[in-house]
Amino acid sequence: MKTNIDLATIKSFILTNALSENVMLMLHPSNFEKLATAGRRKVKSLCISGINIIADDNNEVCEGEIDVLEVKFN
Repeated sequence: MKTNIDLATIKSFILTNALSENVMLMLHPSNFEKLATAGRRKVKSLCISGINIIADDNNEVCEGEIDVLEVKFN
């Protein structure tokens, strides 16, 4: 079963996992495209609830999955 990833799914994922600004979320390109095209212009990243969301350019994330990337600040 493929999970539909929309704005509500992302917000729920962030709340359920108690994520903060020290992470980024990476989505399969098709999931990111569906989420990003809700607006009128093409974007390379989104910010939802203070969390940056990017598309996976390396084919590491399967469709319907959300990958959490830790962001380290120097």
